[in-house]
Amino acid sequence: MVLLPIIGLIGMAFWHGHISSAEATASQSQPTRSNTAITAPVEKVALTTLPDTIEVTGNISPIVQTDIAPKITARILSLPVHEGSHVTTGEVLAVLDTRDLDASIAQAEAGVLAAQAAYRGAQMAEQMEGKVDNAQIAAAQAQLREAQAALAAAKAKQQLVDTGPRKQERAQAALAVAQAKAQLVLAERDLHRMAELYNEGAISAQQYDTYQSRYEVAKAQYESALQQQSLVNEGSRSEEKQAAAEAVRQAESAVRRAEAGLREAEAAAAKAQVRHEQTQNALATLQQSRVALQLARITRSYAVLRAPFDGVITQKLADVGAMAMPGVPILREEGTQYRLELNVPESALPAVNVGKPLEVQIDALGNRHLFGIVTEIAPQGDPSSHTFIVKVLLPAERDVRTGMFGRVKLPIGAERRLLVPASAVMEREGLHYVYVVDSQNVIHLRLVTLGSAYGKSLEVLSGLNPGERIVADVSSPKLQDGMQIRPTEEGR
Repeated sequence: MVLLPIIGLIGMAFWHGHISSAEATASQSQPTRSNTAITAPVEKVALTTLPDTIEVTGNISPIVQTDIAPKITARILSLPVHEGSHVTTGEVLAVLDTRDLDASIAQAEAGVLAAQAAYRGAQMAEQMEGKVDNAQIAAAQAQLREAQAALAAAKAKQQLVDTGPRKQERAQAALAVAQAKAQLVLAERDLHRMAELYNEGAISAQQYDTYQSRYEVAKAQYESALQQQSLVNEGSRSEEKQAAAEAVRQAESAVRRAEAGLREAEAAAAKAQVRHEQTQNALATLQQSRVALQLARITRSYAVLRAPFDGVITQKLADVGAMAMPGVPILREEGTQYRLELNVPESALPAVNVGKPLEVQIDALGNRHLFGIVTEIAPQGDPSSHTFIVKVLLPAERDVRTGMFGRVKLPIGAERRLLVPASAVMEREGLHYVYVVDSQNVIHLRLVTLGSAYGKSLEVLSGLNPGERIVADVSSPKLQDGMQIRPTEEGR
């Protein structure tokens, strides 16, 4: 027999002090006769193997939570939400003043238009100068060929004059006339082409004069070839020899000038790379202006703050008219799904694993029980408390709020406990009693100390021993200490 604790003895004495003297006399007399006994259910007390648990606690927090802060400095024009507002993804939460941003966009658009005009101008200049350079190089090459041909003709004429005409020389004179005529025709065509460019404003008057000179030279050479042919046919005189020598010198001079003209035209064409780089710079400026416009429009979009996810506004940190600053929150939003963050001792850590369901008790919800799923276990614990953070995903529950207190019981082993039906326990003035049935089926009131509840059963810490019989249901008001009963059932 386990000795009753001191508090039990005191309670028992206090209880016996409140029963009537008649009841005291009856309790000390013989048991009540069988004809006055009542029927009552009887149950034998036995040890039951139950899992040993540890209670861990934690606070409820949202799965996602964020501060809504602007990226620009502007005055708040409207805040259409308030604390407790349910919002959806993309819903407008705040609108800021955008007058200065609108002006920036207009300025950037004007910059783009100016850069486009500059780029088109650079392109046209590059294309026009490229055409002119090609024409000048072609003309210079043609002039060089003409000068070289004229030089060859002058030398042939000089030789003809010096040696006198021969049959072959007459043929050469005729050929020189044909060549000079061909050069004259080519120079005339170039002059007409340059005249068109000059009329269009593509070349200067000085350049046009150059082609006019070339035409005149070709014409003179043609006339010279005619005279040379006539000279060959007639024979040479001393004056003709001198004239032939002079013609050679002039032809050589013309070749040197034509070579210098070709080098000058090629040098001018080399500047085309510079003009191309200028065009590319204009294009880069245009692209930069477009990026500036895009940036201005993106910055303008920052004036409207939208909900990043479905959730609830939990805090309103600013009002309409206030100046919003970059990075300073004006609203706080949290999602509608919550989790319980438990501080689990290292001894109970083997009882949890990711994906395991746990029964959660939330005090603020009237001890309502929810079933959550373990989603995360912290890989590193607190070295001072030897606890680990375990996160339990809770089911959707409208009444759950951030900061609520939750409990979870985790199994850490098993132990044998003495359980009695809750219906076998009576409570009087804060103390708990059961009716113990002796071998004569007489009931005796006994003080017991209770522990935890397990469904419809209660744990008895002291006051009873395994194998003793008790009344399983003490709801009948006829039950009295010292009464004999007729058991209706026995054993568990």
